[in-house]
Amino acid sequence: MKKFILTAAALGLMTSGAAFANGMDNAVGNTVRIIVNDAGEGFDVYFDAGGVYSDSLGRTGATWAFDEQLCITPPPDAGAETSCGPWNEDLDAGGSWQTDGWSDDGTMITISILEGRGHEAPTPPTPPAE
Repeated sequence: MKKFILTAAALGLMTSGAAFANGMDNAVGNTVRIIVNDAGEGFDVYFDAGGVYSDSLGRTGATWAFDEQLCITPPPDAGAETSCGPWNEDLDAGGSWQTDGWSDDGTMITISILEGRGHEAPTPPTPPAE
């Protein structure tokens, strides 16, 4: 009986972790590359199974959640609001897709999944002129 309870508890933990990453399984543990313009400028994003988000621009302490849309919540001291947009659950590592769902002005971005981590990040986007 004790062995059954331990097995059930372990399965429950594995199931809850899988449910948390459900829809983002293709991103967790891989590099998600975001290209924001025709010059190839962009950044890499890293999603961890525990709901932690970081990127190659040095942003850390953010969290993510997926429920029909991907939502990124910056740390409280960042002074920014949660941002939500589409995610392609069917994209495999090595694949890319384009979307304007993360933009208010219809700007298209390219999202690619690179297998694993440790890739050289693209050139960061040039800040807009003031």
